[in-house]
Amino acid sequence: MHDIIPRLKPDELRRSLGWIACWWIQNFCVVGSEPAYDLPYEFSPEYMEFTFYCYALDKYGRRRFNHVFLSRPKSSNKSGLAGLYSLFESLGPCRFLGWAKGGETYTFLGRTYTYRPGEPMGRPIRGPNILCLANAEEQTDNIYSVIKNNCEMGPLSALRGYGLDVGETRILLPEGGSIKPGTAGAASKDGGKQTFVPMDESHLTVLPAGKAMYHTVKRNLAKRMGDAEPWLFETTTMYRPGENSIAEETYRTAHDIQEGRLKHDQHLLFDHRYSDLPIEDIAKPDKLRKALYESYGSAAKSPDGRDYIFLPDHRMVPVDIHGRSEEGYTLMSPGVEPGPSRKGWVDVRGPIADILDPSSDVGDSVRYYLNSLTSVSDAWIAEPLIQNHLAGVNLFAGLPEGTDLDEAAVWREVISEDDAITLGFDGSLSDDATALVGCRVRDGLLFLIRLEQKPEGPEAAGWRVDVDAFDRAARSMLDDYNVVGFFADPPYWRDVIIGWERDYAHLDLVGNPMDPMMVNTNQRNQMMPAYVDVHTAFSKEWEPTSDDDEPVIGDIALLADPRFVAHWRNARRKNFRQTNPDGSPQYMVYKETKNGPLKIDACIAGVLAYMARMRYLSQRPHDMRLRTHVTRVEY
Repeated sequence: MHDIIPRLKPDELRRSLGWIACWWIQNFCVVGSEPAYDLPYEFSPEYMEFTFYCYALDKYGRRRFNHVFLSRPKSSNKSGLAGLYSLFESLGPCRFLGWAKGGETYTFLGRTYTYRPGEPMGRPIRGPNILCLANAEEQTDNIYSVIKNNCEMGPLSALRGYGLDVGETRILLPEGGSIKPGTAGAASKDGGKQTFVPMDESHLTVLPAGKAMYHTVKRNLAKRMGDAEPWLFETTTMYRPGENSIAEETYRTAHDIQEGRLKHDQHLLFDHRYSDLPIEDIAKPDKLRKALYESYGSAAKSPDGRDYIFLPDHRMVPVDIHGRSEEGYTLMSPGVEPGPSRKGWVDVRGPIADILDPSSDVGDSVRYYLNSLTSVSDAWIAEPLIQNHLAGVNLFAGLPEGTDLDEAAVWREVISEDDAITLGFDGSLSDDATALVGCRVRDGLLFLIRLEQKPEGPEAAGWRVDVDAFDRAARSMLDDYNVVGFFADPPYWRDVIIGWERDYAHLDLVGNPMDPMMVNTNQRNQMMPAYVDVHTAFSKEWEPTSDDDEPVIGDIALLADPRFVAHWRNARRKNFRQTNPDGSPQYMVYKETKNGPLKIDACIAGVLAYMARMRYLSQRPHDMRLRTHVTRVEY
């Protein structure tokens, strides 16, 4: 699996200094770390594309991103990449100079790069100031040693006769500026004017002093904004949930952006590669090997000397010398990701041996090698189950950046007006989130119709849900679609729900004419059976059905709106001492913390919609056609 937020289009990647960055690094840099200190560096396909992202420009030639987050498994050479970027930021043409007409050249140490028409040209930074940041001294050395080795044994060592001064604790650059490691307290970093800050292994930065240092340095980057456009490069392996590390903070920010909770302009690039192998399959060597190839991508050493790619259906297939599979897929095809490569350096037999060692902690193995969050022990629906029940992924992947997902209403492409559907609603007024969710009766496909969430930052002050907009959205669904059931949580919204009950009285699935739609989600006896039904459905395979198919009672799927999926991921399970008749514990579903930022309201609305579906299927006559409209009550 590979999450990139935001995903850029091919024409946006062409507008990048990444082209000359890759040329410069491959011509003038060596690997710089064991066991290949002095070998020329070659980009893997994945890190080459990542470099294009890092140096993407807007149409005015300004950097798209001032904070870049790279999450990869252990031994993926993240620190080495940070060291090479540091060298390019110190000595290379790393900032925008102008647009090439074609034929312009850049020459450095006797080698020349020729620009293509329309390509951005680069210039060096005056007085670059690089601070290699980490939680401990040995971590900063992971980056600094790569830089130092390049200055002492690679092509760049030729600059030592022209003012390049290499020391154990700093490197002075030929035309001014420096590269330094840094692990001291935040106060000593106050006042810095860094132009580039690589931060290594941010999942380990959990203590107040380290986090204060990080935030101080990040604030300082604004001091060189005019000429240098400084940026922060954060590398990490998957964090341990609940430690509130810097990596966890960035992860949440990225998903807040994706879910639309951060409204102000964002300049974060989030790139996370992982595998969602279920815990129970870790002891199965073939599945574990494929999962490791998926998490490591082209950093993994090919098993047979060929390059591989992963197709959208998760098959791993080889490609020819032109990068094309037998079916015609390439890395340019939508949904295709790099697989193990000829230039890979991670032999997965090592991680397999460590993972299967009886003394190894399974949770740590998942984080270190699969780079996954499946170690969240109290998750209600495990990540692999969510991934196996997603529908319409490509519909959302192809949307332009910044699309208003409520306005786009992608669900209309898969839900027809004749489809029998049920609705679920869960809401707040000035906190949390409010959501309206639909469920297609014939196959249990859940889809998010409307969502409003309390934003982060200054926009949160005085924020309130647009009650009228939700009332209109619900009534539009009830008037224009074949709605056969509707359950809603009453707190804060009782008067609105009473209006729905009055005007659409035929939707009575509970046999209670007083409150035919209201279901209190705080009542365990009402919600426990629904939670069990939903979890059981996620444990089974799902396939979409046609209009003429008989509905399958246990079907469920999520239309892959990223906001909707996030709410399901955020749901946590809390067991009670009481047990069910079969001996299983009774439980309820909650947020991670009462006032935390991880919302679950769309998930709860989905449970209510699914509950209405199950109630409808249990009550309908067997010969009733699902696609027949119910006569609506008019007033």
